[in-house]
Amino acid sequence: MNRNLFSKSSLLVVAVLLLAVVSLSQILFKGWRLDLTDGQLYTLSEGTRGVLGKIDEPITLYFFYNRAATQGLPQIQTYAQRVHEFLEEITLAAAGKVELAVIDPEPFSDEEDRAVELGVQPVPLNNTGDNLYFGLAATNSVDDIQTIPFFQPNRAEFLEYDVAKLIYALSTPDKPTVGLLSRLDVNGGFSPQTMQRTPPWMAIAQLREFFDLQDVDPNAEQIADDIDLLLLVHPANLDSKTLYAIDQFVLRGGNLLAFVDPLAESAAPQGMGPQSDGPPPNSNLEPLLTSWGLKLSGDILGDADTALAVQTQGGQRPVYHLAMLGLNAAHLNADDVITRDIESINLGIAGILQPVAEAGTEFLPLIQSSSNAAPIPSFRVQPGMNPANLQSGFLPTGERYTVAARVRGKVKSAYGDSAPAGIDNPQHLTESQAPINVVVTADTDLLTDRFWVQVQNFLGQQIASPFAGNGDFLVNAVDNLLGSADVIGIKNRAGFSRPFERVEKMRREADARFRRTEEELQDRLRETERKLGELQTQKDESNVLVLSPEQRAELEKFRQQKLATRKELRDVRHSLNKEIDELGAKLKFINIGLVPLLVILAALAHGWWRRRHVQGANAS
Repeated sequence: MNRNLFSKSSLLVVAVLLLAVVSLSQILFKGWRLDLTDGQLYTLSEGTRGVLGKIDEPITLYFFYNRAATQGLPQIQTYAQRVHEFLEEITLAAAGKVELAVIDPEPFSDEEDRAVELGVQPVPLNNTGDNLYFGLAATNSVDDIQTIPFFQPNRAEFLEYDVAKLIYALSTPDKPTVGLLSRLDVNGGFSPQTMQRTPPWMAIAQLREFFDLQDVDPNAEQIADDIDLLLLVHPANLDSKTLYAIDQFVLRGGNLLAFVDPLAESAAPQGMGPQSDGPPPNSNLEPLLTSWGLKLSGDILGDADTALAVQTQGGQRPVYHLAMLGLNAAHLNADDVITRDIESINLGIAGILQPVAEAGTEFLPLIQSSSNAAPIPSFRVQPGMNPANLQSGFLPTGERYTVAARVRGKVKSAYGDSAPAGIDNPQHLTESQAPINVVVTADTDLLTDRFWVQVQNFLGQQIASPFAGNGDFLVNAVDNLLGSADVIGIKNRAGFSRPFERVEKMRREADARFRRTEEELQDRLRETERKLGELQTQKDESNVLVLSPEQRAELEKFRQQKLATRKELRDVRHSLNKEIDELGAKLKFINIGLVPLLVILAALAHGWWRRRHVQGANAS
């Protein structure tokens, strides 16, 4: 009796103490923020702070969320709380330049009409007409409107990017001008296979959100002076007049970003046969590249360490494709702002860039292969081929090959002292007026959606979920060449995802062990079943199984062996994640028990220190 009373009293004391500590910590630590996550996942990035710091006119955020409609939807409720807290963090960091209005759009109310007017998308919850509003609209002083129609929980990791992009668009009405010259259907086209229009590449659509993108005719004889940056995507078979226009644009101080390719799959969807209605699969910028201090090899880059597993025709097991590469941070230049914070980039049949020593320019690699790589003759690589064929004769050289590079320095015109024949240009430049800044990448397929992003249609909206940093690389390069750093900071946060590296390593090792054991057991199981089948075929004319006592014993032995093998196979499968589960249990203990305990101890220590400080001050 006394023991039960003591236990109940102890629990009551602990509960009261815990409540008191939580209340005390909210008072003592009000406004304090401590982010202990690796990579500071819950801290505003420098890019976002840069965007907020450059707001000239006030911006109002309207957060529409009808909480009552989310009863029974804990995932939405939890994410809505996070969005609300993040928007408050934005307003706090903006120092009065951003105001937040939280609105509950009840059915048939003026607030609901306002939400629809601003473009917030209602999501039907049932057949009775109940709608969920969970979106954001923003306006500036001149009544420009930007909207996030609906916050999707599966885009939670892109929350900062989406909100910062919205604010950036309102605070930067005059966007830099980027000229886009391409031989590919980057703005959308028509597919003869599906007989339907194809959407714009997401990388290009994303670029239009930040910059004023203007198309440049592939046969242009001059690059307009109001273009701040020239973007070339697969510039195949350019006329000499267009090449000369690009040469002069760079020499007079224009920045350039080029994506060239020895074999662009997006330009050769039907294979390597003749194409009368499309560009050739290879592109180059000679003689311009040589004059800038680099050249594009005619070979394809093969890399055994970074090869991606692709599914072959016929539903066979995935095969590693030596020319389809998945690079991580170890293959990216950590000292260059373009690639410094990108986690991964996928390449599709990339080429190799090499410096030209006599050019006198600085050649800075941005993306490189591993040392387990080698050039592959381009004729051996064809779209739709069996990737296993590339394994034959592949001999790594131990050298790291460059896929993307920055070139800087003063250069001379690729056309010498005068313009080419047929071009009259009295203001011909023979050398650059200042050091050039050019970035060249030997792959165009990396910009296609399939290599870096999954695009889904949600209530008429195109929702992009990146799984690689290809889009970040494009925006970072454009923004850096234009001389800004804010968008880079925003974009690098967009696709940020940090896996549990130890868990992933354990999973791979466990999977490898499982696969080996599974194959051995499956072979044993098939052999046992074969022997059982042979014995069970020994029947007489009346279809009755005829076996000697020895054969019956052997049959029973095989049956038991089959059951034992199947049980062993199940045990192997069940033990696959045992170590991972044990690690997960430890992490749960740390997160659920240890961390709150440390917070409580910190609050008690701080309260004790304050009390001693006050007592000391009163005594003096």
